[in-house]
Amino acid sequence: MTDRGTDAWRDEVLAWVAETTGLRPTGEVEQRHRAWSTVLRIPTAEGPLWLKEPAPGMAHEVPLHALLARLAPDAVATPLAVDDRRLLLPDHGPSVRDTGADPSVAMTAALPRYARLQRALAAHLGDLRATAVPDATPHALVERFDEAVATIGGSGDDRRALVNGWAHDLDGTVAPTVDHQDLHVGNVLVDGRFADWGDAVLAHPFASLLVALGSLRRTLRVGADDPAITRPRDAYLEIFADLAPHEELRRLAETACQAAVVARALTWRRGAAGDPRFVDTPREVLALVGDPDWLAGT
Repeated sequence: MTDRGTDAWRDEVLAWVAETTGLRPTGEVEQRHRAWSTVLRIPTAEGPLWLKEPAPGMAHEVPLHALLARLAPDAVATPLAVDDRRLLLPDHGPSVRDTGADPSVAMTAALPRYARLQRALAAHLGDLRATAVPDATPHALVERFDEAVATIGGSGDDRRALVNGWAHDLDGTVAPTVDHQDLHVGNVLVDGRFADWGDAVLAHPFASLLVALGSLRRTLRVGADDPAITRPRDAYLEIFADLAPHEELRRLAETACQAAVVARALTWRRGAAGDPRFVDTPREVLALVGDPDWLAGT
């Protein structure tokens, strides 16, 4: 296997694109290499294409995205080609962030769509598991915490009981499903699709609010009780209103976001391994488990 990001890798990938689609670059190919993935933007006679090859620790993104495209073709880009390592996607236009739109307004519109997608995908949990997407559902949460402590380091005994309590609290009311785990305006496209599923895990659906609302707080520099945060949160929770009263859904959302820090720490370990800029990030995120400011950090 050719190392991602090298000239030899790019030549190999462009040959694969030509073989599978008959399309060749008509201009400069842009390349972005990160620890977690390498992405090419390829101009062609039929418009730009996007080639993504995740790092080995994030390889589940390829079969997961392909599955989502079959189950919910209006929610993600339908791949033009897929192999065991990479995705070739059509261009679906800019993200909401690219337009300069108010991020709170944008997420208030996007989160209900995303919630409906999550509820639909909950019926396909077995198929989602088959893609090898990491399991951070309530039943697996304590196991994930033990894994995080063993692989990242730190003290676990005093917080394990807390994580176990969250797992029991979250089990049963709302079915587990996919958690994008990096849902912000940069991954919400103007056409309504959701991009970049490399961080995804299986989890309680409300775990998605950790990043969705946390990114808003950091961008807008407001507190968790600011209307710019509570409006998109409540718009999201409204899609689950048939399952429990609103106050109970809010309570579960807070618990799910606290629990989601466990999976987030493991995602940083898988995705940023080997990048010296992020060598301390998994440990720093794991240290937030039990932090009362549940949207503070990641």
